[in-house]
Amino acid sequence: MTRPRAEKQVNGRLTENNFENFVPLERQLKQWYDRKKWIEIPLFSSYVFERTTDKNRSEVFKISRLTKYVSIGGQICTLTTTEIERIKRLCSFDVQVNIEQGRLILGDEVEIKDGHFAGLHGQLLSTSTNNKIRISIASLNCFATVEFDNNNVKK
Repeated sequence: MTRPRAEKQVNGRLTENNFENFVPLERQLKQWYDRKKWIEIPLFSSYVFERTTDKNRSEVFKISRLTKYVSIGGQICTLTTTEIERIKRLCSFDVQVNIEQGRLILGDEVEIKDGHFAGLHGQLLSTSTNNKIRISIASLNCFATVEFDNNNVKK
């Protein structure tokens, strides 16, 4: 974890020091009173994902603005390659993605058939105006929510 709003700085410093890392960024259109601008904001606030070994784990703390590893129940969270690929895929298109902490609610397990997110599996949520799918990132105990077309999903 990083200090608030320091994700991009930590990413740069880790890269300069030859640490393999990843900061998932989402493009959002922000509007001020006089203009609109596309900006990139971190998908996970205060998170920088880093690949390391147990031996080198403490070396990353030489980088300022880095505070601790994310842990659940006293265990450091470790993401699988599949989960990192899911996160990268979620960030690869200009679609708003909302990250929510918590467990998935009851619902049908579905797969998106085609389009940008083809092959992603998740939990189906329905609302009165649109449909959403929750994509699990289990190692972080959270999920991403993405809107989709009714005809683009199979059970």
